[in-house]
Amino acid sequence: MPIPRPEDRAAPAALPAPIRAAVGLVLAVALLGCEGEPSSAQEGSGVVPADRSAVVQRADRARVKGDSTRPVTIVEISDFECPFCRQYYQETYPAVDSAYVESGKAQYVFVVYPSAGHARAAPAAEAAYCAGAAGLFWPMHDRLFENQDAWTGAENPMETFVGYARELGIDEASFRRCLRQDLPSQLLVRDLEQVARARLSSTPFFIINNETAIQGARSFERFRTVIDSVLDATGGGDG
Repeated sequence: MPIPRPEDRAAPAALPAPIRAAVGLVLAVALLGCEGEPSSAQEGSGVVPADRSAVVQRADRARVKGDSTRPVTIVEISDFECPFCRQYYQETYPAVDSAYVESGKAQYVFVVYPSAGHARAAPAAEAAYCAGAAGLFWPMHDRLFENQDAWTGAENPMETFVGYARELGIDEASFRRCLRQDLPSQLLVRDLEQVARARLSSTPFFIINNETAIQGARSFERFRTVIDSVLDATGGGDG
């Protein structure tokens, strides 16, 4: 069990009403992809569609784990170039994913918010969304965080992203086209606009059931305290 840090023992932060209303827009936008085409249609053959709207719709669905019937929804607002986002990915995300998402207790939504100071964060987000359109958002998500130092320091990060796609079995020509034509840009812009409207400026930032905020790369103990309290309140716990 992770040793709680002092900030993990603090009471979770409730979202102020004005921010809660704006965050509701983030949540609603992030969950648009849960409707319509079933998840099996996302998997396909590893080919990224040529149609811009199909890329956006499939990528939107692919960055959501679990369905809306689960008692808890966790929204992560993140930046692939952010070192603290990588820290969360390495130290906390695997336990959250195992305990709550894979167990069927929580839905997980990944929302991109590239920092203006991270020049390669937006291209990395497009690489993840292009992979998502081929049904492989989460494997690309993992590649990007695991190899953050490599692609942020690469002379040509786009070729690095193509290499990751090739390793994941994504059709190279369609993936290159997706990046070259910025096919998922509408989804990225939508994320940016909604997060900015919610007045959230730091990553990683987490929203639990549109009620409670967790800011920063906190420990699993902090997430467990917050999520279990939500599960107890909704009757979705093990008891």
